This record gives sequence, C-alpha cells and structure tokens, in this order.
Amino acid sequence: MRIGIFGGTFDPVHNGHLALAKAALGAFGLGRVLFVPGHVTPFKQAARTASDADRLAMLRLAVADEPRFGISTAELDRGGVSYTADTLEAFRKAHPDWELWFLMGADALRTLGTWHRAGDIVRLASIGALRRPGAPLPDVLDGFPADVSRRLLAGVAEGDCPDVSSTEVRRRIAAGEPLDGLVPPSVAAYIARHAPWGPAARAGV
Repeated sequence: MRIGIFGGTFDPVHNGHLALAKAALGAFGLGRVLFVPGHVTPFKQAARTASDADRLAMLRLAVADEPRFGISTAELDRGGVSYTADTLEAFRKAHPDWELWFLMGADALRTLGTWHRAGDIVRLASIGALRRPGAPLPDVLDGFPADVSRRLLAGVAEGDCPDVSSTEVRRRIAAGEPLDGLVPPSVAAYIARHAPWGPAARAGV
C-alpha cells in the first residue's frame, strides 16, 4: 500500500494541511495519509509552540471525519529533534510492505536539499510535492545531483490548496480575530476552550 507521510509542527493544524493531504491521496494514488507531528523540528528549535498534547489533540479532531487519514506519534514518542530521515527509516523497518511517500508543499521542496540527510530522504521515500496552481517552480533544486533534481521537479503535482499558515492562525488568535475558513470548526472550538498558546500568545507577544 502507498502511504503518505506528512510531517510538521502542526502548530496548529489548519485547512491548508488538510487540503494538501486530501489532494495527495488522488495525485499520488495513496491508500492512507499519516500525519506525523514533530517533537522539536530542526528549523523551529527556538520557536514557542503549543504543547505536544495540545497539538496532538487538535490533529485528532481535524482528521476524525476522514477514514483515510491517521496519526503517528513516532516523533513525539522518540523525543529530541525530529529528523525526517530518522522517521522514514523507522517506518521502513517497521512496515517493509509500505511504499512510502513523503508529502510536502512545493515551497518546502525548494529547500529540501538543505535538510538533514536529504539524500537519504529521497532514497527512503518518493517525494509527493504539491503546488498551488500557477505557482512557479525553480529550474533546479540546490543540494541534489542534476538527475535527482530533475526527477523531483518532474514529480510535482498541482494541488488546489489554500494559502494558509500556522503563523497566520496564531497571529489571529493573539489579535482576537476570527479563524473562520482557516481551521476546522472542531479545532477552533478547542482553541477557544484551551488557549494552547497561553496568555502571552493572546497578548500578541
């Protein structure tokens, strides 16, 4: 079975994440997408985030109505900095029958060559990258041999994904602005009840 692995901070999960995952199901012929929340992501080690428990709770609410979506706590359980190559290796070892596809937006694909053990990432999994219609792609991807760069760019699929970011969601929360259209209603209700980013976030700090 083809399994999409969708890693990230999900701080919080939003409609852009869900749209990308749904588009990937059809674009890459996936049987399932596993959301893998990171414990500490390499590019956001100093960033303040909601707790692991809050991020996981919001993810569970967000994926509850899509049976082809699941969640893996592999990176939360492992602790430390969450490196994609380590996670893919663990999945390959535990599930040798899975055909792994690592999912990302095309904007993230631009920087994939700078990731920890980038060569191992593209060896361990096919890369399922989606871009918004009309968004440009670079001619080459830095950090990869020319043939690998061409293969990765040729495999990018179009995805009708809204331009939403977790940063914008947190900004709206801090400003007391509505989250309509940005996160699922169940996630918005959780945020209203639990204030996962605390008083400082609400004050815009």
